Amino acid sequence: MNKDFEKDFNLGGTVDRALSGDYKLSLGAVFREAWSCTLKTFLSFSPAIVILMMVQLGIFYLALKLQLGNPGIILDAIQNPETFSQGIVQAIFIANFSYEVISAPIYAGVCLMAMSHIAGLSTKPRHIGKGLQHTVPVIIATLASLVLQGLAGMILPFLSMYLAVAFSQSILLICEKRVSPINSLILSIRAVNKKLFIFLGAYGMVSLMFIVAVMFYGIGLIFVLPFFFHMKGILYREMFGIKLKVIAKQQPDSDDDNNDQGDDGNSNSGSQYFDA
Repeated sequence: MNKDFEKDFNLGGTVDRALSGDYKLSLGAVFREAWSCTLKTFLSFSPAIVILMMVQLGIFYLALKLQLGNPGIILDAIQNPETFSQGIVQAIFIANFSYEVISAPIYAGVCLMAMSHIAGLSTKPRHIGKGLQHTVPVIIATLASLVLQGLAGMILPFLSMYLAVAFSQSILLICEKRVSPINSLILSIRAVNKKLFIFLGAYGMVSLMFIVAVMFYGIGLIFVLPFFFHMKGILYREMFGIKLKVIAKQQPDSDDDNNDQGDDGNSNSGSQYFDA
């Protein structure tokens, strides 16, 4: 007869602590852990990063093609700045908006994978599809966030950057805490405001890393992108916490003990997002 032992526990902070600011964040510690996690999971996580990039580039290219007919017009405009028209600028803006909204569920899946690494769980490339379970709320939250950022940017560019950072935890709140899209944005901005300067410093440093990576023909992105997602996971864990469920299965026959642990081990997320 099987004897299963289950226990739920919370790793890191809680929603109440996040909203009160009762949590500690050290930028150095966050970066060290994110880098360590990036190196440990590099081979297993890289395929998901590549898939995300391919999806986003595909959507971006398709959106440009539908508007301009020939996306190569942009390259010509870069070589001849006088041909850079308002229509091209608008096409780029719409294409950027489109890929961020449409690829949001895939982006959420990558965020969930990074969060599982931070919790000590392993993932497989197929887990990138876990975000598809929340397609509608994730797209709504992303759409609302981009619209608010755009409106704020019309007033002051800094406000748009601030909202981008303030809303950074909304996707994981939807997927891990099952929060509604609008509430996820509200919770994220309230919690981030408690440690705003640390968040601005973290995202500012990552932005510089992205710039440097692009300067070296984009090769550095293979490290910067997973680092970015792991950093987000660490910040989320320390702020809101990650709910986990440990399942220990015992059988009389020792030969069968390993058959009931699933593909990746005997620890499962209570939210059913990780098969670890």
